[in-house]
Amino acid sequence: MKTINNKKRISLLLIAAMLISIVAGIFASNGKPAFTDVPSNHWSYSYVEKAAENGWVSGIGNGKFGVDNQVTYAEFSTMLVRAFLSEELEHYGGPTSPWYEPYCATVAAMGIDKGTRMYDGYSYVWSQPINRYEMAQLLYNILAYKEVELSYNAATVQAGIGDWNNVPSNYREALTAVVGAGMITGVDSKGTFNGNGLMTRGQAAVVMCRMFEVIKTGEVVAPVEPTKPADPGASEENLGQKLTSGATAAAGVKSSIGKDDAYPTYGNSDDVSPNGYFTGATEVEIGEAQLVYDLLDMVNEAREAEGISPLKWSPSDACEEFVLLRAYELTIKFSHDRPNGGYAPGEVCTQGPSSSNAAFRNWMNSSRHKDILLDPGYEYMSAANCGNSWVISVEQNMESIANTERFPASNYHHPVY
Repeated sequence: MKTINNKKRISLLLIAAMLISIVAGIFASNGKPAFTDVPSNHWSYSYVEKAAENGWVSGIGNGKFGVDNQVTYAEFSTMLVRAFLSEELEHYGGPTSPWYEPYCATVAAMGIDKGTRMYDGYSYVWSQPINRYEMAQLLYNILAYKEVELSYNAATVQAGIGDWNNVPSNYREALTAVVGAGMITGVDSKGTFNGNGLMTRGQAAVVMCRMFEVIKTGEVVAPVEPTKPADPGASEENLGQKLTSGATAAAGVKSSIGKDDAYPTYGNSDDVSPNGYFTGATEVEIGEAQLVYDLLDMVNEAREAEGISPLKWSPSDACEEFVLLRAYELTIKFSHDRPNGGYAPGEVCTQGPSSSNAAFRNWMNSSRHKDILLDPGYEYMSAANCGNSWVISVEQNMESIANTERFPASNYHHPVY
């Protein structure tokens, strides 16, 4: 039995949370939903309402919560600090600091970021979506910091995780504890954890509510499925799962992108690749690369200003996996020439920026890169970053997308690239 020792009882934390709830509850006491995009029939409604009433989460403006937006390192750190480190928060930040500074600094100062990408400097990752491995590590570090006592059978928990053999060793202890406590569950009936997948703000609210119950009671909570509604559809967060139609959704796909359920890339496969995709890839290493959806909005704003038709996000799992691979490759060799040979046309890349906005400015200040992004001959794009390397891959049409889909098993090495 695995035990995390709990010597501290957190009465002060609970009192603070109740006080926050009383104050925050003023705006929610009229019986109306706190946010217009989380109506009472939304699958995450009760969790978002509870998190808002306790002051753990806030909206993104215009009365919206951004329930389908991917939760970033900074946003999740803010939730954790507001819920569990409120007393420590007062020592960090200042009137001229960025909004995220006090929260990320508190996480760093308390050692909560140990074992995550934040540990090397949150200024590099604060705006990036956090994946499930990293979220599990932060949750585990909070449990350890609060000395929360949990009892579970580690072997049993691990046996129930469908992709346990693919879990990196540095995340295994955290993942076992978080899954064992019922704070995050698998994404399918096999218990696949899909650690490289991302979560939305709505799903993060679910996790926060479960985490609060664990810390308050010191007991394992009943399993909860925060990653999808009961009947998943094309525009929901099905992180690498089969859809009810038999098609697939890409790992980490953002719901607002509208991944087309009618377009299965490898919809007959039952085996998810280590990257969380149904592409059949076995050798494709993406490191800590993540998809960057807000670059689509930036590119389309620039295109529309020039009277050029907007791009669409690629509907293909293979194209997403390839752009993630390219982002990772750029950290090894910053060149359109790929490390293992071949060339990657139809892309723009940059290295050094700490945010997607800075990367986009770099491209727009380069006539060659700007011409590619504004080329009316392109119809689709996907984007990713790995560390301070950023890349946008563009495709002319579905025929070129289909060509990419032919080669995942060979690390996407084929005559075109």
